[in-house]
Amino acid sequence: MTNHETLHSKPDTLDHLLGLTPSHPTYEIRHQRTKVVDATQASEDLLLGTPVEGLSVSDRLLVALLACALTPSEALKNEYVNRLSALGIPEQTIQTVASAQLDQLNDQRLRQILIFTATLITDPVKADKQALLALKASGLSTPQITALAQLVAFVSYQVRVYAGLHALKALNTQGAQS
Repeated sequence: MTNHETLHSKPDTLDHLLGLTPSHPTYEIRHQRTKVVDATQASEDLLLGTPVEGLSVSDRLLVALLACALTPSEALKNEYVNRLSALGIPEQTIQTVASAQLDQLNDQRLRQILIFTATLITDPVKADKQALLALKASGLSTPQITALAQLVAFVSYQVRVYAGLHALKALNTQGAQS
């Protein structure tokens, strides 16, 4: 049993989504850097699970969903859809965010949060003072804005790690079939 398995009772998000088990070569490669694996999952747990006053878990999951939809990462997008559904978030809200149709959201504060998220993902240069002031005008505090930006940065990292591991898994599978 690896250190990772003793620390977590279930596979981390990326292992789970990729179907990586200890017997898979990609799992073995990934877990050679257990500190990185554990830190990645701990970051996700912290950013999405730890209370942030004024930013609910559902707000943060909607941010993650939009980031995955815009990047795009279908597997991670589906993961966040499932988590939002499990929380009882209305399907219409989930699909509106997943399709990046932010103008259809009635909640102005949430819309502003997601507009900022989309800006960070698609045109980060425009995430400037004006964008930050718009968040402040929507009632977000500096710590909330910081948490939001950290979450967007993490999800961008998570998407890239997923893509790299997915490619590595495909190579390992292809090599095993040759």
